[in-house]
Amino acid sequence: MLVVLFTILILLGAYVTYRKTKATRLNASLLDETRQQLHELRNETDLAPHVVATRISLIIRQYLSTAFNDPALFETNEEFTLRESALDQLHPRSRQSVINTLHSLSQIKYAPANTPTDINRLIDSAESLIANLEINVCPTDTQSKNR
Repeated sequence: MLVVLFTILILLGAYVTYRKTKATRLNASLLDETRQQLHELRNETDLAPHVVATRISLIIRQYLSTAFNDPALFETNEEFTLRESALDQLHPRSRQSVINTLHSLSQIKYAPANTPTDINRLIDSAESLIANLEINVCPTDTQSKNR
């Protein structure tokens, strides 16, 4: 009986270790993919500011959806902002930063076409936001269950 219990505990420990390693690898590849998408966007110099803002918003929302199992990809900016459970895994400052960034991008998406916008600044801001999100993830049981 003791041998069976010991074997089960060893298998459980191996499984937990495997899941944590797998989640770390997925997170690293997701971060690399997101950075690559932003880099490629930076190289597309002929895009209008509202197009760049729309694409950055989509990249950020895809990242949030995959990394945190958050439905931000399928919500409007207003729905996302008003949802109390938005990004529960994040530090409150990071959460507010995401909301502010998406709000700023939303304003640019719907601004008149002749509104001057520094596209590189938008992409720099998105890259900083993604890096900040990776640093400020709060470890929770719900996060590990969702992966």
